[in-house]
Amino acid sequence: MILSDHMRIQIASFALVPDHIFIAERNFHTEKLVLILSEENKEKQTNTSEEIFSRINEVVGFYEKLNVLVEKVYVNYKNFKETTVKLARFLNRFSSDDQILLNLSGGRRSIPFSLIYAGTFISNFKDINIKCVVIPEDKTYTPFNLLPNYLPDKIDINLMLKLPQNLTLTDLEKFLGIKQPTISMRLKRLKKHGFIIVKGRKRELTDLGRLIVNIKDQRSDPNGD
Repeated sequence: MILSDHMRIQIASFALVPDHIFIAERNFHTEKLVLILSEENKEKQTNTSEEIFSRINEVVGFYEKLNVLVEKVYVNYKNFKETTVKLARFLNRFSSDDQILLNLSGGRRSIPFSLIYAGTFISNFKDINIKCVVIPEDKTYTPFNLLPNYLPDKIDINLMLKLPQNLTLTDLEKFLGIKQPTISMRLKRLKKHGFIIVKGRKRELTDLGRLIVNIKDQRSDPNGD
């Protein structure tokens, strides 16, 4: 099912101290909150469960006052693969027009890992607008993108290897054996996915781009560090 209304959605793993949810809300005003909960929390069983239910109701009540929808998704956090697939199916409901924030703070450690794996997996197959955030102890809010779902091929890597030399498109055409429009297209794609940055006519590798080039160098030189 694809949701028809374009929305801003925060997806967060629940924690007994839910500050990470409220901090994210101050910076990313949501139209829907999705709480990821353990299946163990479906029923009250112990005094701890009573406290958990109280905290869940606190979060739900806060968002109800804001007229924000709250959906609860229960997962078996002890089964990483099952949880990841379930969350990937859930993310697949959204379109590229929806704005999704994956709040990776709080809760069971395996759930944030499943969330980021699920987001990366889905982004390999469809355009989806996902940002991630981890709220540190100083409570700052610094969202970041998923790692790129596009991996440079051999031609891209050879192109990246030559960027430090500041060659012209004509020089690159001779070196790579492909036409200039194709080179320009590849440069735009590498920029889009965060492997290079462009400053005027100057092109530079990002840290991620340098990592790819270094891996290539190590594979070419078995004795490399």
